[in-house]
Amino acid sequence: MRFTLVLIILLSFFSGCENKPKTIADSRVNDYALYDEKGNLHRMSRYNDSKGIVLFLQGNGCPIVRNLLTDFHQIVLDYNDKGFQFFMLKSNPQDNRTRVLEEATTFGFKVPVLLDSGQLLANELDLRITAEVLVLHPTTREILYRGPLNNRLDYETQQNEATEKYLRKALDNILSGERPLTKQEVTRGCTITRLSDTASKVNYTNDIAPILAEYCVKCHNDNGIAPWSMTDYHTVSGWSSMMKQVLLSKRMPPWKADPEVSAFENSLHLPDSNARKIIEWIDNGLTRGKGIDTLESISPVSKGWKYGEPNKIVELKTEEIPATGVIPYRYQEFSLDLSEDTWISGLEIKPGNRKVVHHILLTSKNPDKTNPIVHRKKRKWIDNFIALGGSVDESTIFPDSTGVLFRKDETLVIQIHYTPTGKPEKDQTKLGFYFSEGKPKKEFRSLSPANVKFTIPAYEKNVRIVARDTITKKIIIYSMAPHMHYRGKSIKMKAILPNGDEKVMVSVPDFSFNWQFMYKLENPMSLPAGSIIEVEGIFDNSFQNPLNPDPSKILGFGIQSTDEMLIGFLNYTLD
Repeated sequence: MRFTLVLIILLSFFSGCENKPKTIADSRVNDYALYDEKGNLHRMSRYNDSKGIVLFLQGNGCPIVRNLLTDFHQIVLDYNDKGFQFFMLKSNPQDNRTRVLEEATTFGFKVPVLLDSGQLLANELDLRITAEVLVLHPTTREILYRGPLNNRLDYETQQNEATEKYLRKALDNILSGERPLTKQEVTRGCTITRLSDTASKVNYTNDIAPILAEYCVKCHNDNGIAPWSMTDYHTVSGWSSMMKQVLLSKRMPPWKADPEVSAFENSLHLPDSNARKIIEWIDNGLTRGKGIDTLESISPVSKGWKYGEPNKIVELKTEEIPATGVIPYRYQEFSLDLSEDTWISGLEIKPGNRKVVHHILLTSKNPDKTNPIVHRKKRKWIDNFIALGGSVDESTIFPDSTGVLFRKDETLVIQIHYTPTGKPEKDQTKLGFYFSEGKPKKEFRSLSPANVKFTIPAYEKNVRIVARDTITKKIIIYSMAPHMHYRGKSIKMKAILPNGDEKVMVSVPDFSFNWQFMYKLENPMSLPAGSIIEVEGIFDNSFQNPLNPDPSKILGFGIQSTDEMLIGFLNYTLD
């Protein structure tokens, strides 16, 4: 009996070990990333623990796609639990997100529709007809199967039952360890109009250099945070293969907000049409073209103060940065040594070494910084948020006729996120404060809904956590900075009005701890008293999250980057 009990325990132990998630080798090459019709972002490497990634090419109004939906949905139902990840994929240039969402709602789509708006995947995978199915290898994204779903439909005719079930055979072959036959039959569907087929040949001088100058050189300069500088044709063409890779995976540019939700005055979003031009240029021989190289004539980034000499300059203590590794946040406290309470109209954060300073958060330690507009106690540093700067966006000038009141005994706290460069570095950051001319009409305030009581289980992929604050006064919101740590996958800040209507302030479907911004609204948002400000975060504590330092760890709220947070920093004035 004792022997049997021991055997059962041992078998249970080893069974648990076998089922424990493990790291999956993934080069992250061909790591395509696309938004879906609901604004979520899907990066293929996040599904590298699947048996295969199935893409069914969708097109609004295509009768063959619509008539195949029942067959496709049944396959999803039959094979989803067997480990396959299913998507529909839209590459038609005429179908935008709103129209695809309407089609998905009308016809009851069961899986997300990936939106290939710039036809980056259409060009990469040579997609030319809807209703075609592609099955991608989960770690290499190699095409394992390409062809029709089945033979039930043809142009203007269909059968009740398919006699050839091509996709089912392909998936069964993958499950049994066999390689499926590719392109067994010609797919019947609707032709996809390819933008690249009608576009003129692009060249570096006329097409590419102006795009890079507008969207990329802000970071990719000799004094910027990027590891290499876009200085001329020779340098850019040498990096072109890597540029294509990060464009397809949406790792670059690092602007993470959904471009179709809200408009921001400091947006770094690269339109899909420009990404397509760059990749076409790379794929077609890196043609230079005639004329002056725009990048060679760009002036060096100024090391001076953007808005002139500040009224008060604070020089922080020198920080020494190791050559490599994960660097915990650095904190410093300081005072402005004011002789009296002073209104501030703005400030500039000037890193001493832009190569290592990723971002800097400035808050006040004073607990009574502003009058609360919520029914809860103020949190010392979380609710006293003042500015986020560093890397690209170093200046925070408060809106006209507003200001922040600094008490003469104010204690400020600076939080600095450093990134290593491969060699030891030093940084001595400066902060410049601009004083207001008299008392402004409105006080520029901060509020930060946060959840400090949550648990994220080990190895879990999609853990939803929410923070809410109900405001007691009418306010105008100007900017937001949603914040999580390494397990953060996506985050959204929205307002739920007293009548139940919702306004999304910012949606970050591809959150990255390494790229956090203050999102400054082009059109400030007015909210009535009684509105609920909600912050919704999705956390990925699995091996499929490449930033995850330890998927086996059970997480809660904590100050260190290896812990977790859910905070929605925002700035507002009373209306």
